[in-house]
Amino acid sequence: MNPLDIPGHISWELKELKAWEAYSIRGNEILSVVSWEMYDELKGRLKTFESSAYYRWDIEAIEDTLISIFTISDRDIFLDKVNVEEVFWEFCRENWSRLCVLPWCETLTETDLYRWDQVEKEYKWTQYKFNLWFCGSDVDCLWHNQHNFIETHTNLAGAGYMQKSSDGTDVGLEETYGLLPGNSHRTFNIERQIEDNGNPKYPMHRWLWGNTGNVWFVIEKY
Repeated sequence: MNPLDIPGHISWELKELKAWEAYSIRGNEILSVVSWEMYDELKGRLKTFESSAYYRWDIEAIEDTLISIFTISDRDIFLDKVNVEEVFWEFCRENWSRLCVLPWCETLTETDLYRWDQVEKEYKWTQYKFNLWFCGSDVDCLWHNQHNFIETHTNLAGAGYMQKSSDGTDVGLEETYGLLPGNSHRTFNIERQIEDNGNPKYPMHRWLWGNTGNVWFVIEKY
């Protein structure tokens, strides 16, 4: 089974497009640009790590481009009308790995946070990893600022939030990005700045729960 599929609800594929090749987004798809650019008549240029959803619309690759496509079976998921825990929790708990430790924290043993195997892809001499995450309601993935990759998130189910803080506390909160299904956020790394350990420089940031949980997609660029 494709590790980024959730049977009966979500299926995923990668597609390589040639320059000026068109792709027709169907009304039940979420498209994310992994590398390079697409042209969308409604949104204009969709650059790397930006997403497009909801339309039945043709978009064109401005040059050779890698895209990610999620097909969503139930339009109510798009419209944030489902209880994410009720729809996805049982499958994710039975089939995915519960994350009790993350690089930025010692333990998450009390947290409903799950991920399955990553998919890796090299494109234009750059390595990418793709993964799906699930969390239950009231899950805080904790403030952190260390990654050895550049990442972005595209929300697939539930209403999730990416937040940025000046000091890694709620008091230092600077920005909150609310993400309904089909939406992604701009990258948070500080451009052209590198940590002493070689990692891209990031401010303190975190993923925060939706009211009934979340399923979200992560692209990692190495």
